[in-house]
Amino acid sequence: MARGWHPTWQDNNNGSGPNSGPPRRKRSFSGGYIFVLGLAVVVVLFMAAVGVIAAQTPSSRATAPDNSPTPAESPVPVKVMVEPAQLAPNPEDTRAPSVTEGPAEEDVPEVQLSLVESEEEVASSVVQAPRTVASSWSAEPTPAAPAPAPAPAGEAVRLAAEAEEAYGVLIIVEGQNWGAVDEAQAINVQAVISAIDRLPDTIVSTVVAHGHGPLTFVSNDQGRTAGGWQPYGEFAIAYYTNSDQGPGGYHASNQVVLSVGAGTMSIGHEMLHAYQFRNVGPDEYALALLQPEMRSFMEATGWRQTSSDDDVRLAATAPWSALDSLYVYEGRPLSYVTSGGASTTISAANPIEAFAIAGSIYYTRPSWMPLPDWPEYWDWFSANVG
Repeated sequence: MARGWHPTWQDNNNGSGPNSGPPRRKRSFSGGYIFVLGLAVVVVLFMAAVGVIAAQTPSSRATAPDNSPTPAESPVPVKVMVEPAQLAPNPEDTRAPSVTEGPAEEDVPEVQLSLVESEEEVASSVVQAPRTVASSWSAEPTPAAPAPAPAPAGEAVRLAAEAEEAYGVLIIVEGQNWGAVDEAQAINVQAVISAIDRLPDTIVSTVVAHGHGPLTFVSNDQGRTAGGWQPYGEFAIAYYTNSDQGPGGYHASNQVVLSVGAGTMSIGHEMLHAYQFRNVGPDEYALALLQPEMRSFMEATGWRQTSSDDDVRLAATAPWSALDSLYVYEGRPLSYVTSGGASTTISAANPIEAFAIAGSIYYTRPSWMPLPDWPEYWDWFSANVG
């Protein structure tokens, strides 16, 4: 019922009574009769007023039931909005978040053993901190079960077999995720072949003829090695590792783990890591910095070691941040122009990453990307690698 005054009837001066019947003839009354009738009306009104006042006193008023809905029974629907969680940027990850890459965006009408021009930006592991190089320093040796993978496409399997015959590399297709559809799988396997084609023979022949076995490529979005190890956790990441862990235990390896759709320049970046670590034992990546080749690279490009060689050796079993603190960069800013025309500056965490960043740009950059103005880097690679 609506709140407020609600009349049951009122006279509207139209000659109709409360029963809406025809009007009756008026009767005349004597003075005495009118006096008695008026007195009765006054008495009735007085008694009614007393009753109303009594009903409104707190002591005599009955509590009326409250039929208004409680919050739990509210007839008004309450919609709870849940904002999706946003991941904070990793302070060690220097990737440009708006940059995308990958050969899947290319128009490749026919897949063959030939050079594929990828329109990728300098992204993925190309500009990541050195955690792109796998290490058992912070990983648990618990192999992860592989995620469901698409059935291997016939063209991808054929390309992998041809790459093994032509270059001596092992591209594992079975049980890996190279793409959701057959065409994507073929294109992503072709990206590996393109990276190999672009790198100089000095690098390719060295990483293939490795004491830890042939250079092996796997692809998935769980960061999982061939043995099921996830040194960085379960997420998509590209990295190189010279060790692996699986049901058979810990062992040396020579392996590139790719995220699904990794571009040619990212693959080249990881192959350059394989080249860097060709003469060090499993997980002894820091020791590469003490070898003549890396000392020469640092001297030519503006990197300076701030501590002793013994400190570098100790850093081989410490977190990457310990190694980063032993080196400072005093060279030119590593700036380049993106495909959109913007200028971006890369910050390498240490000489190991600077080597792979610059080398992947020099050898495997896409056709749209001009060579950045880093002449001391290009001079060193030309004279020492080819």
